[in-house]
Amino acid sequence: MNRPLAGLKRFVIIAVGYVAAVLTSILVPVLLITLLEGIEYGNWSLVFTFDWLGSFPLAVLTVAICALLIVGPAILLAERLSLRGWFYFAVTGAITSIAFGVFVPGSAGGFVFNPGFLGFLATAGTAAGSVYWLLAGRKSGRPIQRDAG
Repeated sequence: MNRPLAGLKRFVIIAVGYVAAVLTSILVPVLLITLLEGIEYGNWSLVFTFDWLGSFPLAVLTVAICALLIVGPAILLAERLSLRGWFYFAVTGAITSIAFGVFVPGSAGGFVFNPGFLGFLATAGTAAGSVYWLLAGRKSGRPIQRDAG
């Protein structure tokens, strides 16, 4: 495979991994809140009454753009230094999710300094970092193969 095509392939893998991680970081808190609401109050209908489906595309776009400003340098660093460990991506995801919740206005409302909310953010970020690692991070920084002939 020639060098530009291999680079394009790697870029696509990174992009797909990033989008999957963004979706994970949005869905995990929703599922955790629904699970806790169902356990505590027996209100399992919350899954079906969520009005978040209408705003889901806007949430994905907002999180994808804003989080890329935070996690983009970490992805570039991983590619440059060939960092492939799960722990790096899980911690990076948790830090990014907490930073997003604290620094992006309106994303966290009044819950920013609530330890439970920060736990939700850290859990969502760790899950997102794990998904990114599975799809793209395990092979970060791999040298691009050159043609034999």
